[in-house]
Amino acid sequence: MKHDMTIEQAVARLEQLMQAANIKDDPLLDYVVELANENERLKKSLLKLRQTSYTKASMHSKLSDALRE
Repeated sequence: MKHDMTIEQAVARLEQLMQAANIKDDPLLDYVVELANENERLKKSLLKLRQTSYTKASMHSKLSDALRE
C-alpha cells in the first residue's frame, strides 16, 4: 500500500485528530513515530538484501556458464 504522506504529515494529522477529540497521548505518538522509523529501516535493509541476492545470483550464473565451457 503506497501513500504520499510522510511520517511528519501523519503525526501532524494524528495530533490534529487527537486535539479535536480532546485527547492527549504522547506515548501513542512516540510509538507511531518509532514504528514508522523501524519500517523505513527494514525497507532499506530489505532493499540491500535483495541487491546482494541479485548480485550473488548473477555471479552464480556467470560461474555456471564458465564451468559449462
